[in-house]
Amino acid sequence: MASEHVEVAIVGGGPGGLTLAQGLKKNGIGAAVFEKDRARTDYVQGFRLRIRQRGIDSLIANLPPELYEAFVATLGQAPDRNILLDENFETLGEDASGGGNAQGEIDDTHIEKSVSRITLRQVLLSGLDGIVRYGKVFSRYEEQPDGSVTAHFEDGSAIHADVLVGADGARSRVRQQLVPHARSFDTGVRRLAGKMTLHAAALHQISPLLLDYNAGIRPSEGHGLMVTSHRVNVEAYRRYGLIGLDDDTHKDVAGFHFNNTTSYVWWNTAYEKDELATDDALARLSGAELLDLLISKIGHWHKDLLNLIRYTDPSTVALLHVHSSEPVDPWPTKRVTLLGDAIHAMTYFRALGGNTAIYDAGLLVPELVAAKRGDKPLLEALSDYEARMLEHGANAVRSSLTAMQKNVLAGRRRQSEAAE
Repeated sequence: MASEHVEVAIVGGGPGGLTLAQGLKKNGIGAAVFEKDRARTDYVQGFRLRIRQRGIDSLIANLPPELYEAFVATLGQAPDRNILLDENFETLGEDASGGGNAQGEIDDTHIEKSVSRITLRQVLLSGLDGIVRYGKVFSRYEEQPDGSVTAHFEDGSAIHADVLVGADGARSRVRQQLVPHARSFDTGVRRLAGKMTLHAAALHQISPLLLDYNAGIRPSEGHGLMVTSHRVNVEAYRRYGLIGLDDDTHKDVAGFHFNNTTSYVWWNTAYEKDELATDDALARLSGAELLDLLISKIGHWHKDLLNLIRYTDPSTVALLHVHSSEPVDPWPTKRVTLLGDAIHAMTYFRALGGNTAIYDAGLLVPELVAAKRGDKPLLEALSDYEARMLEHGANAVRSSLTAMQKNVLAGRRRQSEAAE
């Protein structure tokens, strides 16, 4: 058995894992976070996150007041108005309040609050020195006769814990051992996105409608485009030390994709598999080549829309395969559990993924606190957490997948109607 012991071992240092660590620290429960890399250079890390009330509530509950204050003060600004345009740049509709969404579902998004994923990570890492351990790649866990868990890592180290939490993302190794039948699937949707600095947008005379609104482009045929912006206040950053500034771990990454102090406009669009090109062909294309490919599909659109694509910084462009998790039934509760994408990975539609991970942490902390206080047995606390986590996670996955399907099917329908 490992000589070192911790009450809660957390595998993965994303938003969910770090929120959990903050909440446990706040409540006097010993925790350690095991993270593979100090630098987070996955593509989505360079984009902002829409925050929802569920995420805000969890951050309020789990961050010390001064950190939550820093989180609010360093938020970026997104447009608070929506507009719908066609490919000829004609207005189809406008929602001055910015509320709701295309599907008419109840939405708790604070659309004007634009959260840099880089800044959020800086906030969540604050005060966790000695708790977050880098260079740790989880390999397996081993259950002990008393129900506790030993987590093993690829460097040969191990740690003994009362509870092990897998917060290690969509390819979770913890999930693979705990719930091997849980699966995710390729939705067949390919997402293309890119960014342009607001300085470049001014030079290229990008229309204010694409900068000051959350703009949805609904063409008469084919797939649409979503456009929004993220404005930062560097002066606010300076009041909070390193929070909000550029992350030193990104200094060797070319381009401005991970520049955390630059305001930008960004867009994304979704196509079905093989519509743009085969996956093999797409994988060989550079950012500039992906932009050229997209322009070849929408070359008849209005010049203001084409210029947004044409002058996008190629270093910020990438194509992602969109995956979603399959529903999973409850499993026998052990002292190993999961949160976030490790158990319910979802599409990017409706911006539910990061918020769900943070919310999961907000569900788990009070259960672990109740167990530590003796208010309920540990396994009962974990079972209660898993019941609520699985229910709301399944709802989020379903909502996100439905929104994606409606979006893509609408594009397919418009394409078919245009061909008739």
